[in-house]
Amino acid sequence: MLRPGLKSIWAVLLTAVVLLSAGLPVHARPGFFNRDVGTGAKPLPSSTPSGKLQEVAPPGAVQQLRQELQRHRPSLRLVDPSNDTIVATQELELSFEINDWPLNNDPELGLGPHVAIQIDDRSPLRLSDSDGNRLTVRIDDLEAGSHRFSAWAAYPWGEAVQSPGASIQGRVHLWQKLQGTQPDRDAPWLVPVPPAGEQGLQPLLVDWLLWNAPLQNLREGDGRWRLRISIDGDSFLVDHQEALWLKGSNGASSHDIQMELLNGLGEPITPVFNNQLVHLKAPSGSKPGWMRSRLNESQLARLSGSPEPEMPETVEQPKEALQKAEQPPQQAPVEIEAETETETETETETETETETETEAEAEAKTDPIAPENSDHETPQSPQAQDQATTEASQPTPAQEEPTDNDLPMNTSENNPPMTDKPTESFEPQAQAEAKLMPSSSLGGSARELLNSDGRLRKP
Repeated sequence: MLRPGLKSIWAVLLTAVVLLSAGLPVHARPGFFNRDVGTGAKPLPSSTPSGKLQEVAPPGAVQQLRQELQRHRPSLRLVDPSNDTIVATQELELSFEINDWPLNNDPELGLGPHVAIQIDDRSPLRLSDSDGNRLTVRIDDLEAGSHRFSAWAAYPWGEAVQSPGASIQGRVHLWQKLQGTQPDRDAPWLVPVPPAGEQGLQPLLVDWLLWNAPLQNLREGDGRWRLRISIDGDSFLVDHQEALWLKGSNGASSHDIQMELLNGLGEPITPVFNNQLVHLKAPSGSKPGWMRSRLNESQLARLSGSPEPEMPETVEQPKEALQKAEQPPQQAPVEIEAETETETETETETETETETETEAEAEAKTDPIAPENSDHETPQSPQAQDQATTEASQPTPAQEEPTDNDLPMNTSENNPPMTDKPTESFEPQAQAEAKLMPSSSLGGSARELLNSDGRLRKP
């Protein structure tokens, strides 16, 4: 049992301890997201890009490729060595297995879907060649001690695929572990994701991975972390993990992108791992395929690693060949009809000429042939006229109708006129009869005194 004097001494000492300890500050351990902050504190609000920065839509080719690749669900897994193991070798070899991701690198359009691997704060290594679904990378310039790595399935422009299983992180130790040189197992740490090629192409891709970050914004005032992004002096705050496309700043020159992980009150969280700077060099050379405003079907297939579609020309060539082969038969009836029409016209013209000649000959035969008369016509007796008519009605050898085979093609040139022959045959006969017949210019009763032979009648 303590004496009364000792009790008073202990009471004074305890009072002094309480009074002295009230003014000492309380430090949160690294990575703590201030879950014990008083209810009166409000989380820092997010903000949008400001100043020279402006958020814009990604290039047209990026939108096409994203739509083409969204049917894939990449799955990445570390095969060798196991996570958080010690490797007793100077050369580190990491093996990964990738599934459902069409790795590709086109010689003209550039890098396609690939896998990016980043060790510590080094620039990412981009792999597009695989042995089946196995990827292997060798690194021979690492220092002894502990190292962290991240690996992710990446789009052609470098953005990390955010679907579950598309990214992994781990630790590896060369020769032995070094405590305090890497984030704790459950501590948050930031990984900037630069664009493919690490060039300051406009618009700028701003992307990142955040490991071990708690969920937030599930209810009002539930802000647990913020990411402050500064590009060439212009800063803004984001509270969700989503890639951004920004335009402005220094145009076509180089760019410096700084990323800082903060708690809900805007205080830095373990800056040694969560305050990162990415330098993008000035663009040079030709632009990659994903920076184009639009890709055709062939370019889209080549850059996305999809099978190339059949070209329209390949499908149309057989049809064109068939059309060309069918064209001559279609023209042949036209030529035959033209020849038939020509022959018909020729035959019609020939028949017309033949009919014309036949009609001309018929008219020549039927026309009366007038004998040549002398200057003084001598009247003939009725008997002489009857005899002449009878003789004219009988056919003569010159007047016989020729057969079809004897008809000349041109009667006007080859034969003399048909009227000459009858004239020659009738002329001598008419002259002989004229000599026998009496002629007189007397009329009335004097004519009755003569006989028919011209002699004077006897009384």
